[in-house]
Amino acid sequence: MNEKILIVDDEKDVADVLKEICELEGYTTDYAKTGEEGLSKLEKDPDIKVVLLDKNLPGISGLEFIKRAKNHLKHYAQIVLITGYPSAEAFREAIKSGAYTCMAKPFNIDEVIRIVRDAIKHYERAKQLKQAVARDESQALKESLDRLKKV
Repeated sequence: MNEKILIVDDEKDVADVLKEICELEGYTTDYAKTGEEGLSKLEKDPDIKVVLLDKNLPGISGLEFIKRAKNHLKHYAQIVLITGYPSAEAFREAIKSGAYTCMAKPFNIDEVIRIVRDAIKHYERAKQLKQAVARDESQALKESLDRLKKV
């Protein structure tokens, strides 16, 4: 297993617990204290598969992080938004922004493990789909060029 998890949380104690849970499961972890730092790490590391992201961060919020990661970076990492103030509206807003799912604090160890495993599977499917679409687009372009050459 060499899946990489990025933990973005300004509360070091929370980040340390998430890191320990993930590393006990065999995942590699990285840590960012702010959303800006997390986006920078995400931009530089294409191997990050899951981001465990606090909703309330100094600087940019967790929701803004998701929007930037999905719209500007076009990163396929699956983002799990973690909030200490769960509500149906907060979860709905996170999913609309592009989060894979949400998790409430305090979290259950088994729930963290299950969500991370599911998110990694979803990442792999998204990556395979992206590669299939790229192959199809490449093949369609090649066929179009071949037709143009015949004209």
